[in-house]
Amino acid sequence: MKLLVFSDNHRDRESLDLLLKECQEMDRIISLGDSEMREEELSERNVIGVKGNYPFEPNFPDDLIFIFDDWKFLFTHGHKYGVKMGLYRLVEVSNAHDIDVVCFGHTHRAILEEIDDLICMNPGSLTFPKGTFLPTYAIIETKANKISLEIRDLKTHKTLLSLFKTRRSHDY
Repeated sequence: MKLLVFSDNHRDRESLDLLLKECQEMDRIISLGDSEMREEELSERNVIGVKGNYPFEPNFPDDLIFIFDDWKFLFTHGHKYGVKMGLYRLVEVSNAHDIDVVCFGHTHRAILEEIDDLICMNPGSLTFPKGTFLPTYAIIETKANKISLEIRDLKTHKTLLSLFKTRRSHDY
């Protein structure tokens, strides 16, 4: 399974369309919120996702949980878990639901790290990045016992951060 994950484009349709044109071979396209686009606009682009903290957000859920190739994901914007103050609550909720990978937005900072056995990934922002990177997005590829995650630069599509992990399969 190949996933394209982005966050916080804040009505910037041009950056989103540029990204979608470059990344056409995806099985799923997931927004982590604050798109500030209508649900129809996102659906026309085959984007599913979660609601952000802006009042103009589409009628998406706050959180989504999916299993792709035996990897359990939690997708959320992150504001309800206080991610600007740290990842403690997000990690706690992820552990309570046996999540393998949690993907969140809200901070506009690209993050890719492992906390204990949980992979935490924020693709950054397509439009208003904070931190050391320019606009970024993420590509995630899953197989039954392997996962690779890359955070890439929107303009050059070069990988800036990456994580690769293998493990034994487990039942949910």
